[in-house]
Amino acid sequence: MLKALELAGFKSFADKTRFEFPSGITVVVGPNGSGKSNIVDAIKWVLGEQSVKSLRGKEMADVIFNGSGTRRGMNSAEITLTFENSNHLLAIDTPEVHITRRVYRNGEGEYLINRQPGRLRDIRDLLAGTGMGTQAYSVIEQGKVDVLLQSSPVDRRVIFEEAAGISRFKARKIESLRRLERVEQNLLRLCDIVEEVEGRLRSIRLQAGKARRYKEHTDRLQELRTQVGLVQWRRLSDRLAVFQSELGRLGDESAAMVARAETVEVHLLEMDNRISEANEAIRESEARIATNRERIAANESTIEHERARSRDLEQEIARHRHQLVRMNVRAGDLRRQLQETSEAVRAAEEEHRQIAVRLVEGERELTGVINELDQLRGENEQRRAAYMEQMRAAAALGNQSSALESQVRAAAAACARARTQTADVDRQIDLLTATLEELRENRQSLQQRADEHQRYLAAAEAQLGQYEQQRAATQQELAELRRRHNGATERASLLEELQRRQEGLSPGVKEVLAQAGSATSGPLRCVRGLLADLLHVSVEIAPLVEVALGPTAQHVVVGPGTELRQHLAAEPYRFAGRLGFVWMDAGAAGPSMRDVDLEGRPGVLGRADRFVKTDPDYAGLARRLLAGTWIVEKLSHAMALAESVGGGLSFVTLAGELLAGDGTLVVGPRHGSTGLISRRSELRALQGQLAELHHRVEQAEQADGSLKQQISRQQQQVQTHRVEHRQALDLLAEERYKTASADAQRTQFDERRVVLQAELRAAETQHEATSQELAESQARRKQLESGLAEAETELTRLAEQIDRLEGELRQRNQQTTQTKVELAKNEERLRNLQGRLRQYEESGQERRRAISDSREQLARCADRAGRSRRSILSAEAQVAELYLRKEAFAARTVELIDYRESLRTERTDLTAEAQTIRGKVRQTEEMIHAQDLAASEVRHERDALAARLREDYEIELAELEHEPTAEEQLRREEVQEEIDELR
Repeated sequence: MLKALELAGFKSFADKTRFEFPSGITVVVGPNGSGKSNIVDAIKWVLGEQSVKSLRGKEMADVIFNGSGTRRGMNSAEITLTFENSNHLLAIDTPEVHITRRVYRNGEGEYLINRQPGRLRDIRDLLAGTGMGTQAYSVIEQGKVDVLLQSSPVDRRVIFEEAAGISRFKARKIESLRRLERVEQNLLRLCDIVEEVEGRLRSIRLQAGKARRYKEHTDRLQELRTQVGLVQWRRLSDRLAVFQSELGRLGDESAAMVARAETVEVHLLEMDNRISEANEAIRESEARIATNRERIAANESTIEHERARSRDLEQEIARHRHQLVRMNVRAGDLRRQLQETSEAVRAAEEEHRQIAVRLVEGERELTGVINELDQLRGENEQRRAAYMEQMRAAAALGNQSSALESQVRAAAAACARARTQTADVDRQIDLLTATLEELRENRQSLQQRADEHQRYLAAAEAQLGQYEQQRAATQQELAELRRRHNGATERASLLEELQRRQEGLSPGVKEVLAQAGSATSGPLRCVRGLLADLLHVSVEIAPLVEVALGPTAQHVVVGPGTELRQHLAAEPYRFAGRLGFVWMDAGAAGPSMRDVDLEGRPGVLGRADRFVKTDPDYAGLARRLLAGTWIVEKLSHAMALAESVGGGLSFVTLAGELLAGDGTLVVGPRHGSTGLISRRSELRALQGQLAELHHRVEQAEQADGSLKQQISRQQQQVQTHRVEHRQALDLLAEERYKTASADAQRTQFDERRVVLQAELRAAETQHEATSQELAESQARRKQLESGLAEAETELTRLAEQIDRLEGELRQRNQQTTQTKVELAKNEERLRNLQGRLRQYEESGQERRRAISDSREQLARCADRAGRSRRSILSAEAQVAELYLRKEAFAARTVELIDYRESLRTERTDLTAEAQTIRGKVRQTEEMIHAQDLAASEVRHERDALAARLREDYEIELAELEHEPTAEEQLRREEVQEEIDELR
C-alpha cells in the first residue's frame, strides 16, 4: 500500500530525498546515525503527530534542517507520503494518494491531500481503519514491540480494533454522541431563552410606547433647535461680515506701509552695496600697501643677505689659495714613496717563485704515500665487511635464539593461562546456572504479583466508573434544579417589578397610595393599603377569589374614621382617575348570610373567606367581603345550591364562572392578564419555591462535592494500583532481561570455553616446535663464532701496516704545510706591496684632481662675489622706488575711508526710517491678528452650530438659511424654555 516517501529539509535530510517502498519491504535497518529514526519520525509527523517530545525535539521548528559547517539551514520542511490506491481502499477516486505536511520556521504549517490544502481531521478520517496513524501498528519503532507485549488489555484492544477496521466506526460514534450532547445543551439553552423572552415581552411593549412618545418629543425638539439654529447662524454671519470688512481695511493699510518699507529697504540695499564697494576698494588699497611693504622688506633682506654672502665668498677665496699651496707640497712626497714601493714588489715576486718550486716537489712525494695507504685501506674495508657480515649473522642467530627462548616461555605461559582461564570459565558457568534457576523462580513470583495488581486495578477502575456515573446523574439533577431556580428567580423578579410599578392599577389608586405612603397627617393618613395586598391566598384559589371580589380587589382599604369621607364629600373630583374605597368599620353582611352553612353539600369546596389568610386586624374585612361567596366544583352545583338556599349567596366554580346573589351569571374564559391577587399569591409561592430550590441546590452541590472527593480518592487509588502494576511489570521485565542476560552470558562462556581449549592445544603445539628450532639455532651460532676469530687476526695485521703509512703521511703533510705557509706569507706580503703601489698611484691621481678642483672652485668663488655686489646695487634701487609707491597708496586709502564714513551716515538715517515703518506695520498686523482671531471664533462658533445640527439631525444650516421673522425673534425665550423642557 505504501509506495514512496519524499523528504525535503526534514532533520538530517537537507536535500530532497525519495525512498521507494516496493512490495515486500517491512523493515528499515542500518548502523547508528544513518537516519532510521528520522524516517520513522517523518512518517509519524506527516500522519499528524503533534507531540514534539515523541519527535525528539523541543519545538516543532526543530524538525527543520538547522544547517551544518558547510551548509546553511533551511526555512521549511516538507514530507510527502504516496499510497497505492488501485484497489480503492482509500475513499479517493485516484490510483495514487499523496499526503503532504509542510512547516515553516515561523511556526506556520499546512496539510495537503493530492497537492490540495486539507485538514488534519480529513487525513485521519481518510486513513481510519487502515492501520496507518501516529499511534497505529503499521509503524513499529525500536522498543515498541516490548511495549506492545507489556501493554494492558485496553491498549491491546485499541490495536486489535484498528487492525479489524472498526476504530473509524467507534470514532464516528463518539463524534455523533458528542454532537447529540451539544444539541441537547442547545435545546436547554433555547428553552431558557424562550422563557426569559416571554417574561420580557410585556416590558418591551411598555418600552415601545415610551419610544413612540420619545420620537414625538424628539421631532419637536429637532424643529425647535433648527429654528433657534437658523437665528444664531444669521446673527453669527452678520458679525463675521463686519470682521471681514475691518480685516480688508486693515489689510490695505498694511500693504501701503509694507510697500513704503520695501522702497526704503531697496535704498538700504543700494547703500549697502556702495559701502561694500568702498570697503572692497579700501581692502585693495591696504593690500597694495601690504604688498609694497613686503617687497621693501624683501629687498632690504636681500641686500643684507648679499652683503653677508660677499664677505663669506672673500673668506672662501683666501682658504682655497692656502689649500692649493699645501696640496702642491704633498704631491712631491707621494712620488718618492711610489718609487720605493715598486722596488720592494720586484724583490717579493722573485722569492715567491722559489717557494712554489719546493711546494710542487713535496706534493709529488705525498701523493705516492697516499696511494699506497688507500690500497691497504681498501683491502682492510673488504675484510672488515666480511667480518661484519659474519658478525651480523651471529647477532641474527643470537636474536633468533633469544626470540625463540621468549616464544618458548610465552608458549608455556599461554598454556598455563589457558588452563587457568578454562577453570575460571567452568566456575562462571556453574554460578550462572544457579543464578538462572533463582531468576526463573523470581520471575514466577513477580508474574503472580503483576496479575494480583491487575485484578486490584480492574476493581478500582470499575468502582471509579460507578462514582463517575453517580456524579453525572447528580450533575444532571443539579443542572435541572439550577434551571428551575433561574426560571423561578426571573419570574419572581418580573412579578416584583410589576408590583413595584403597580402595574394594573388605575392612576387614581396609584396617586392615593403614593400620597398615603408619605402622609403623616390629613385625610389619607388612615389609608391601610390595597385590598389585594392585605389578602393572602394560595396560587390555585387566587383566581377564584379575584372572580369573587371583582373590581373590589383594586379598592383601597381605609381604617376607622370619618375624616376621609368628609374630605371626599367636600372635594369629590380631585384624584387622577377613578378608584374605590373599602372602610374597615363599615356594616357587615346580614346574619342570614353568616349563618348559612353549605359545608358537606355536593360539589361545595368551602366558603371563600375560609381560603383567605390575613392579619387579625383585617379578618373581619375578609369575612365581610367573602362570607357570602362559596366555591363549588361546577356551575351545575352552583345553580342547584342557589335554587335550594335561595338568593343572597354568590358561587364561584373552579372554572372561574360566577353566579351572583342577584342571579347574575358570568361565564367564559377569563382575561389573559394575571390579576393582582394572583400575582401576589404567585410571588409568595415563588419565594417559598426559591427557598426550597436553593436548599435542594445546596444539597445537590454538597452531594456533587462529596462524589467529587470520592472520585478524587478513587482516582488516587486507581493511580496507586496502576503505578504498582506498572512497577510489578517493570520488575518482571527487569527479571526477564536479567534472565535473558544470564542466558546470553552462559552461551558466551560456553563459547569462550571452546575457544580456550583450542588456544591450549595450539599453545602446546607451538611450544614443541619452538623448542626444536631453538636447538638448531644455537648449533649454527657456534660455527660462526670460530670463523670470526680468524677474521679478527687478519684485520689486526692490516691495521698495523695502515698505522705505519699514516705516520709517514703525517710527516709529509707537515713539510708540505710549512711550505704552503711560507708561500702564503710571501703572497700576502706581495699583495700588500702591490696594494700599497696601487694606492700610491691612485693617491697621485687624486692629488692632481684635487689641485685642479681647487683652482676651479677659486675661480667660481671670485665670480659669485662679483654677482653678489651687482645684486646689492639692484636691490637698493628697487627699495627707493617702493618707498615712493607706499606714500601714494596711503593717500588713496585715506580718501576711500572718508567716502565710506559718509555712506554709513546716510545709511543710518534710512535704517531709522525703516524701523519706524516696521513698527507701524507690526501694530497693523497685531490689529489684523486680533480681528482675525475674533472672526475665527465667530466662524468656529457658526461651524460648531452647523456641525452639531448636522451630527444630530443631518441638517445643513447653510442650505436652510433665510431671514428670521420678527415673530421668531420675539419667541426666542419661549422656544428655549420649550427646548429645555423637552430635554
